[in-house]
Amino acid sequence: MANSQTSPQGNQSQEVDRVRDILFGPQLRDYEQRFEAVHRDLERLQDEIDHLTDQLRTQGADHQKQQQKLHREMRQGDDQLRAELRQAAQQLMTEKVDRVDLGQLFIELGTHLKKGVPIADVLKDLQAIELGNNKDQE
Repeated sequence: MANSQTSPQGNQSQEVDRVRDILFGPQLRDYEQRFEAVHRDLERLQDEIDHLTDQLRTQGADHQKQQQKLHREMRQGDDQLRAELRQAAQQLMTEKVDRVDLGQLFIELGTHLKKGVPIADVLKDLQAIELGNNKDQE
């Protein structure tokens, strides 16, 4: 008896499904197609996002390498400039007239001028003093 009751309910259920398929079938298939299209689009967009993320990561790494290279170049340039400045300062220190020697020259000049020695003689004496100082430095 259970079989006879299930059978009419089963038949009714099948008929309800068939009626539902007749009435709503095209709409359901349309919705399924739309959902599939949306799903494909989402997958495609996710792939593009992954690809762009990889590109950004690569570009970021390249940018960091370039930044480090520029930093090294700037440091090398700075070191070179400092070395050149040190060398120029050292050269100025060795080539400039010492304050003591310059003071001595002025004293000699003043003494000669007080005595009334002609300017030509003062210049000769100053050149002689300068030559003597240059020989002392060598």
